[in-house]
Amino acid sequence: MQTTTDRRTVWILLLGLAFIWGSSFILMKRGLFHDGVPVLTAFQVATSRLAIAWLVLSPVLFRHGGLLRKNWLPLLGTGFLGNGVPAFLFATAQSRIDSSLSGMLNSLTPLMTLLAGVLLFGIRVRVIQLVGILLGLAGAIGLILVKRGDGLPAWSLYAVLPILGAVCYGISGNIVKRYLYALPPTATSALALTFVGPICIVLALGSGLPETLRTVPHAWSALGYVALLASLSSAFAFVLWNVLLQKTTALHASSVTYLMPVVAIGWGILDGEHVGLPQMAMILAVLSGVYLVNSSKRGT
Repeated sequence: MQTTTDRRTVWILLLGLAFIWGSSFILMKRGLFHDGVPVLTAFQVATSRLAIAWLVLSPVLFRHGGLLRKNWLPLLGTGFLGNGVPAFLFATAQSRIDSSLSGMLNSLTPLMTLLAGVLLFGIRVRVIQLVGILLGLAGAIGLILVKRGDGLPAWSLYAVLPILGAVCYGISGNIVKRYLYALPPTATSALALTFVGPICIVLALGSGLPETLRTVPHAWSALGYVALLASLSSAFAFVLWNVLLQKTTALHASSVTYLMPVVAIGWGILDGEHVGLPQMAMILAVLSGVYLVNSSKRGT
């Protein structure tokens, strides 16, 4: 039986993770804009994020670098699909859509993880899980079609990018579960980032970032937000996630999925973004789909 202290620790970790991951979208926005004026490009934000995240986690390589040769192929897959491609998709999306909408669409990740498992990894799906997937996808379509709180249409082709990012996360999650489950989570993250981090250092420098930092107002503060994003979401949060999984069930840990959009929406509203009742109804549909998928696992 869990003690009161253990339960309190679990909730602190859960809320901490939800706050960090839910805040990722407003941090990306701060890297892209200052008071609505563009500062860093989406390409600079993505490459800088991946480069800094790799540098933060690179000390782990001294201890676990030897695992790279044996597991290089799945690490390559999760490096690009779990880190590289989504970083560019989300940064590009947030150059055109609200951070709150991006955060809401990111909540599709558990559904995409199951869908990728069914289509690509031979995982069996239950009827209730299929209903959850369809309900979640319907909610996502609604999110990018319904009008915003200010009466303007929410639809944008860029709103599709976070959904593609969730697909990438879903495939990566299955790769980790199938081939990398025995590796320490911090080692998996550091080794996977090794395939994209060094490249992104070169790409960031070649993107004109040094010149931007010299000539564009507020560029250094924007890069600071990106560094905070990389350090917290890609490094520190992995440690918290590992501790959480050691102290509670995977089902309980998945509750972070429900809390992240709340944080993203809250930051968006504080930043002047409009979230209307139709959008709230659609995110409720998405989270209901996630609940159906997760609740079906209780008997397994």
